[in-house]
Amino acid sequence: MAVPILLANLISCKQTAALEPLEADALTRLYQEALVTDQEITVWGGGDAPYQLDWIKEAWEKDFPEIKINIRVDLSKFLDEEIDQQLASGNLTPDVVHLQTVNDFHRWRDEGVLEPYKSIHWDQINADYKDVNGYFTPLYMISFSHIVNTNATDILPDNYTDFLKPEFKDQLILTYPHDDDAVLFVFKKIIDKYGWEYLDQLIAQNPQWIRGTEAPGVVVGRAEKAGTFGIAGYFDQTLYTNGSRFILPTVDPFLTWAQTGAIFKLSKHKAAAKLYISWLTSKKIQEQWIQWSVRRDVPLKNGYQHFSTYPNTSPKEFETFMLDREALTIFREQVAEKIGPVQGGSPLTDPEILRIIGL
Repeated sequence: MAVPILLANLISCKQTAALEPLEADALTRLYQEALVTDQEITVWGGGDAPYQLDWIKEAWEKDFPEIKINIRVDLSKFLDEEIDQQLASGNLTPDVVHLQTVNDFHRWRDEGVLEPYKSIHWDQINADYKDVNGYFTPLYMISFSHIVNTNATDILPDNYTDFLKPEFKDQLILTYPHDDDAVLFVFKKIIDKYGWEYLDQLIAQNPQWIRGTEAPGVVVGRAEKAGTFGIAGYFDQTLYTNGSRFILPTVDPFLTWAQTGAIFKLSKHKAAAKLYISWLTSKKIQEQWIQWSVRRDVPLKNGYQHFSTYPNTSPKEFETFMLDREALTIFREQVAEKIGPVQGGSPLTDPEILRIIGL
């Protein structure tokens, strides 16, 4: 996502931000209840860089120092397979998970393996993306769009066709869409609008393809490439000090989805897991998040309307895309045939990718 290091520093600076009294009291009660049975909590979270959830770990340790937090970051498509294996064995490691693969939560709910829980501010969480009975909850919203570096280009792309201009020849770095279902959705929307000819023209621009969405933002941030699309970024442009600009298109589609979380019936530390869900969706933490909140009562970032007012983005459409695994797989194979096989190791362990992102 190319933003977590600064995000961790940003949230660290805002730890003095006060919780609302009723919410603070409720979280204190949950904390005290969790301390009776739980001295730790294990979280598995979807991501494509080792440090992407450090901001959560650091904020948790400040607020709940007596409950040790263990966080593992990996690709959602790997974590869900491991979770399925552990569920089958009857011995589950994570107490709470949050993943991009919203389809998994529908399946796990239907399989009867999830523990229902409604957070302390359940009524403030957008009803469209939570399970009505509390089996899963949206924890934060993520949007993927364009990032360019104004030190490398004068073009501020609005439409995807802007990336086909001669100025972007050899100047793009993009995530393999057939390696990440969220990026694949972006390409599905582009091809639905512009046709397969667009992908042919994009390939002719000779972009650098790479695994994960973190490295493209880092490379563009260093002005080693001029632009990318299909990655996350800051809504507050003042947080960029390197010339990067995060741009939402005015007409062309962009992706927004709810990173979804749940507790399992086999979770070993349910009290701590319930505290975690309520805390991560608290107004205090949601106000610090870099994009849209899952809550209805959190102020919007300056210059942005609520995501539901943008006709060119739809979290529900992404959910539908993820649930139709047969159609998704067919499209993925079509894209792979055009671009070629994914090269390189996991973005969390590949030495070259880790070097690029500074690890």
